[in-house]
Amino acid sequence: MSNFSKIRFSVDTGGTFTDIVVLNEDTGEFIVEKTPTTPDNTLLGILNAIEKAKLDLNQVDSFFVSGSTTAMNCLLEGKGAKTAYVATRGFRDVPEIAKYDRPQLYNIKYKKNPPPTPRELRFDVTERLDYKGDVLIDLEIEEVRRVSRELSKEGVESVAVCYLHSFKNPDHEKRTREIILEEYPEVSVSISSDIVSEHREYERSMTTILDGYLKSTIQTWVANLEKELVERGFRGRVIITRSDGGGMTSDLAMMNPINTLFSGPSGGVTGGMFLANNLDHKNLVTLDMGGTSCDICIIRDGRAMMKQEAIINEWRVLLSTMSINTVGAGGGTIAWIGEEGALRVGPQSAGANPGPICCKKGGTEPTITDAALSNGYIDPGYFLGGEIDLDKEKARSGIMNKIGKPLNMDLAMASSGILRIAISNMVNAIKEITINQGEDPRDFKLLSYGGAGPLFGAYLISELEMPSVIVPVAPANFSAWGMLTINIRHDFSLTVAESMDTLNLEEINRKLEELVTKGDETLGSENVPNNDRVMSKSLDMRYAKQEHTVNVPVDFPIDKDSQEKIYKEFTKVYQHVWGYSLEQPAAIVHLRVTAIGKVPKPRLREIATGNGNPKVALKGSREVLNAMDRTFDNYQVYERSKLLAHDFINGPALIEEPTTVSNVPQGYQCEVDKVGNLVIARKGTLNE
Repeated sequence: MSNFSKIRFSVDTGGTFTDIVVLNEDTGEFIVEKTPTTPDNTLLGILNAIEKAKLDLNQVDSFFVSGSTTAMNCLLEGKGAKTAYVATRGFRDVPEIAKYDRPQLYNIKYKKNPPPTPRELRFDVTERLDYKGDVLIDLEIEEVRRVSRELSKEGVESVAVCYLHSFKNPDHEKRTREIILEEYPEVSVSISSDIVSEHREYERSMTTILDGYLKSTIQTWVANLEKELVERGFRGRVIITRSDGGGMTSDLAMMNPINTLFSGPSGGVTGGMFLANNLDHKNLVTLDMGGTSCDICIIRDGRAMMKQEAIINEWRVLLSTMSINTVGAGGGTIAWIGEEGALRVGPQSAGANPGPICCKKGGTEPTITDAALSNGYIDPGYFLGGEIDLDKEKARSGIMNKIGKPLNMDLAMASSGILRIAISNMVNAIKEITINQGEDPRDFKLLSYGGAGPLFGAYLISELEMPSVIVPVAPANFSAWGMLTINIRHDFSLTVAESMDTLNLEEINRKLEELVTKGDETLGSENVPNNDRVMSKSLDMRYAKQEHTVNVPVDFPIDKDSQEKIYKEFTKVYQHVWGYSLEQPAAIVHLRVTAIGKVPKPRLREIATGNGNPKVALKGSREVLNAMDRTFDNYQVYERSKLLAHDFINGPALIEEPTTVSNVPQGYQCEVDKVGNLVIARKGTLNE
């Protein structure tokens, strides 16, 4: 590593493995490594990855990007701060009442998941604003002081304050925070007007509560991470990936931890956007199949699909996120028999510990990895380049004991059944974000990555009639690589709820300008140069008397001439999303500004060109049980590192690398593109 002149690196902490990518910014060369995740202390996994990559942190004066599941794990495991909730008089139970919907409509035993603030830690105080933000009832200062003393008495660690209509006027919330900190300076306070300035009381309340709930965990984790890095000589900046696919400095991550909830899966999608815009694959479905789960997202015209609301543990939060659909289908996903006697796969995972049966770390439940090994897709002596010696016979025995014998299946049927159900689960997940959202999967190529993704890509495009699957360079570390393509990003929003017929353009432009100023100031606080700052403006719009909105990009400022243009664009977007449009007035619900701080991107290095014949990469052959038709095929096995641009492989074939294997089934072909990506398609269709 000493010959690298300018280095930055990224680490993706997953549920099973921790991945590192070290990039030479001058040449575009990069090094990848993978180590087991350490669930009890994810920081240790990061340090292990740095050590394994032989990275001298004294050489790194650029930045380090980290994406992790720390926030999500904290939430799912219920290990956040002791959090209280302060609301307008009469609204203390908004987090408990939630929405009118019932997630499991026909489950008579269903029990609502309670919010992380128990009722005894939910308080209300006298104050009231109207829908315009005008004061109807002044804030009762002494009530706030009384509540503050009660918070101290209860040993509360974090407080979430959410008042009615505070997105229009934050004064009462700000004053409440001041008073609480005067009375109880040790506590952390989150106020909704700082977190999200939008309507919908329940969603805004839950977003603020979860921000407070996560704050101490994220602050401790980030602070310890920075401390360990600095002690090892690191003198660059720490960037934390956001749920929306951007990045933010560690200071802002500690201030607004809610934005790190979906930090982990965003890196791969961001990398997918980079490839989409540099390799002329504008429409992609990204599929990140790791050890624990499978994350799927749409990229259309080079941009990832976004959403402004997420559901976590049945709680609705207002959060700008990539529209990622997650399904329990990773290498460590467990196969089991349901109460009805049918074979099931997931969502439970064996994780890093104890892991699949074949890893010999104490796992007893058969997993997707065990099934793939049993069928011959995986070389037991080449897992992680030979670092982990897999026990094929132990995997087969576990599959038979847990699945085969109870269901009266032979080994071939049991192991193939596990893989086919996993494939079916992924197919359904792709349909959910394509067909169910008005998109045709045949219009998209599949970008398949993660440790397990390349094995299943061809089967998925076959089921969905997609044209081809792309396996990027270093697919098992692609999410970490994608983190090196991120920009600094911050999203700002404001609810206006104004009909376009009665729009006050001066007021709308003034509010948009305020959001732009916030964005500019935030990027300035992160030392982003003026020339690298970009402000993207958009409107959330809907037809009058409707609930759901669509997002419409706009130029700024808005004038009389642009109103008609905005309406036409809204109609176009609405038609695409919902399949129809109306001839009636539209309303602007939210103003949005996305502040982008541009970051230099990695170079895509072209590899040496071959003559189309990959014989130098051929390393042998082995018999594989095709999971789809349960027939045995003799697969040619190739070493990916020896493949050259334009090399051409006919299936059935396996293309191995230390951290994954790409599957080219019978009837499929693979070509290596100019930068080393594998493109797999049905025979005769590669160039379509």
